Amino acid sequence: MKYFNNMLELIGNTPLLKLNKVTKGVKANVFVKLEFLNPSGSYKDRMALSMVEAAEKGQTWNGKKLNRGGIVCDASSGNTAPALAFVCAVKGYRAKVGIYKPMLSKDDIRLKITRMYGAEVIACPDPTEYIPRREWEKLSEEEKNLSWIIAGKKWAYELEKNDPNVVWVDQIYNKFNYIGQMKMGYEIYEQLDGKIDAWGCSIGSGGTMLGVLLALKEKGITPFSFGVVPYTSEVYIQFEKGATEGRREFKFSEAQRKLVELMGLKKWQIEKSIIEEMFEKGYPDKMFRVTDEEARMMANKLAEEEGIWCGMSSGANALIALKIAKKMDAGQNVVTVIVDRRDRYLGEWPNEAYVV
Repeated sequence: MKYFNNMLELIGNTPLLKLNKVTKGVKANVFVKLEFLNPSGSYKDRMALSMVEAAEKGQTWNGKKLNRGGIVCDASSGNTAPALAFVCAVKGYRAKVGIYKPMLSKDDIRLKITRMYGAEVIACPDPTEYIPRREWEKLSEEEKNLSWIIAGKKWAYELEKNDPNVVWVDQIYNKFNYIGQMKMGYEIYEQLDGKIDAWGCSIGSGGTMLGVLLALKEKGITPFSFGVVPYTSEVYIQFEKGATEGRREFKFSEAQRKLVELMGLKKWQIEKSIIEEMFEKGYPDKMFRVTDEEARMMANKLAEEEGIWCGMSSGANALIALKIAKKMDAGQNVVTVIVDRRDRYLGEWPNEAYVV
């Protein structure tokens, strides 16, 4: 008999698909890893499982162990929320997901999915709960917008500190994010017999980009690496600044540094984020910016011509992969990832935004 014992065993081992129609006239091959076929619908399943299993062993930033009946928390505005909720549901843990209040005004299908898995979705506190009103009034509009994200992380930090049953997995700084994603790299290596000339994807936490590259490096493969980000991304700005100055490092922007200090999020002042690690290791080789419209147009094209029902990050990934492939020779292989399904963005249609 052949069967699986639980849904977690179905994470990974996703198919690799060669694009054939949108690549017309392109000599190189473009392959997409179909991560939207993971159980909860995105590549984040790998990361969520890795971080939760590490927490069960006490492999957390502060050594705190996730015990039976424990609670897993993080702040998320994207695919991490349903992925964590799914993994916790199967393992029997409670999940608390903090959502930034501006997100709650949307008809967000990802939040509905998260709740359906049994997770508690909580509106993160207003930043003014952590920042004195007189300091808040002095902030620029950029700083005020960013403060919602920092406040979400502060909420998770305080929740873990004040409840012995809570473990904050913190995907931005948790190395088990990219350790979990290394398995994707091993799979790609096997699927293409090690013939990988270029690899790249959208960069949010940086876990997928770094994890795949580290796995390929273990196998002796060093492909050209390309990062993809929304047009106004701070990561792009830092990357270009580093390239100009001859340094590959990611530093907090002045706005981030100011807010972290104001809110007293000490963990973020002393640890390295995954993006910092990625930059220090010299990845990616090149960074590309993509607008919302460009990402939507390619996502539409993938659906209409290839039958791939995917979201905006996937559209952005494919767009840049094609751009890279056009400069490569016949027989060379470019690989990227289809990260999630389009249906979780239907509440925003037809004006879906490319976010990471």
